[in-house]
Amino acid sequence: MLRPWNLDLKIDEKYFQLPVYQQIVETVIDAVHSGKLKRGNVLPGTRKLADMLQVNRNTVIEAYNQLEYKGWVTSKQRSGTFVSFNLPHIEAKEVVTDHAKSISAINKIVFDQGLPDTNLSPMEDIIREYKLVLKKIQKQKLHTFNDPAGYRKLRVVLSQMLNHQRRIAGDENNICITRGSQMALFMISQCLLKSGDCVIVEHPGYRLAWDAFEYAGAKVLFAEVDTDGIVISDIKKYIEMGMNIKAVYVSPNSQFPTTAILSEPRRKELIELSNAHDFYIIEDDYCTDINYSEKRLLPLCSDENLKNYIYVGTFSRSVSPFLKIGYVASSHTLIKKLVALRRIIDINGDSIMERAFFNLIRDGIYTKHLKKSVRHYKNKRDFLDEILNKYLNGKIRYTKPELGLGYWITPVKPMREEFNRFLKDELATRGIRSIISHDYYKNDGEGVLVSFGSVSEKNLEEAVKIMAEYF
Repeated sequence: MLRPWNLDLKIDEKYFQLPVYQQIVETVIDAVHSGKLKRGNVLPGTRKLADMLQVNRNTVIEAYNQLEYKGWVTSKQRSGTFVSFNLPHIEAKEVVTDHAKSISAINKIVFDQGLPDTNLSPMEDIIREYKLVLKKIQKQKLHTFNDPAGYRKLRVVLSQMLNHQRRIAGDENNICITRGSQMALFMISQCLLKSGDCVIVEHPGYRLAWDAFEYAGAKVLFAEVDTDGIVISDIKKYIEMGMNIKAVYVSPNSQFPTTAILSEPRRKELIELSNAHDFYIIEDDYCTDINYSEKRLLPLCSDENLKNYIYVGTFSRSVSPFLKIGYVASSHTLIKKLVALRRIIDINGDSIMERAFFNLIRDGIYTKHLKKSVRHYKNKRDFLDEILNKYLNGKIRYTKPELGLGYWITPVKPMREEFNRFLKDELATRGIRSIISHDYYKNDGEGVLVSFGSVSEKNLEEAVKIMAEYF
């Protein structure tokens, strides 16, 4: 698309300590806030901006991907990249004081839901394989109509992985590919639940899963979580009350967000209850690939005695938040229902990316990346453990996680009413975006998820020092 004029973007020196792609992200956001860029304005092409800023084009591509993921821009095929008409939180930012805005702009520390570092993601490999798949399709004039269950070769290697590493019996016909785990949960809800059904969930837990269950007409019931995972006596209580329990939703290998690991006695008891009362166990194994211990934690559905299971996996937490590939493993009967639904709402899926990611698995690139990532994140996990003890010792409780990319911290002493909302607002004025306990409880509770995957060690220490002022 022809641009009517050249856009002069210059990176402020206050961002020089950030990765280059993040410098570009912050510069574009600043241009939107200042009015230099307005809703619907077209941005320079990636090649042109790379030349303008004298950086690698892949760096600009990564910056644009970040901006699109966060909702600041939208891309249109053969047209270009445009400033979004629905900008994220721009009204809220405009009322922040100038002093707070300047601090926020410098720090920009984001505690997300435990996502990986995009700088560590094998983006060049993904882009290369994506282009190779496209060239092959164009050269051989292949059609890209995908199996509604997902690219078959990818489902084959996933079934092999589940068989060999997680002891989940089945073949490619037991798997349906989705665009991430959230899509998987929505499809499961639509195929499994109806009005009058009840789903027991962990509390605190993953609110977007609760929303998916309720959207399908089900009633969400809450079971508390302690250091051994979901409390089984709470599940028994609902059964004794005569509730129509259709499923229990759990993340047993690293409960979200508390990171608690479901104990062996409770695993056994939950499976026995599922079989006795004929309800499904929906198992969200969102971070099992990021495992720091020598012990391999197997999923609940590796137990051959479990009759009704639905296993949800994703690569967004181990590769990149931009890689929207998830999957569901279950019985042939349920998978057929999921495939029929996907045929309606997403008939081809992301067929090119599914093929590209299969190539990464086939060529060993994914395994190599995973080994490198676990070493990297283990060092960051240990570093965060040290600084939490240094600045917040005696003020907070937490357990060092064996899996995943976050610490769940709670105050030792009960804090004042509405403390979590106060803390979130205060941290925002200091340049720290956080997800507080209200995002994980049905009403309110105490706790903060301190994620370390995408935050540098320098910023982790700075954030913890600031947080220590409020505990």
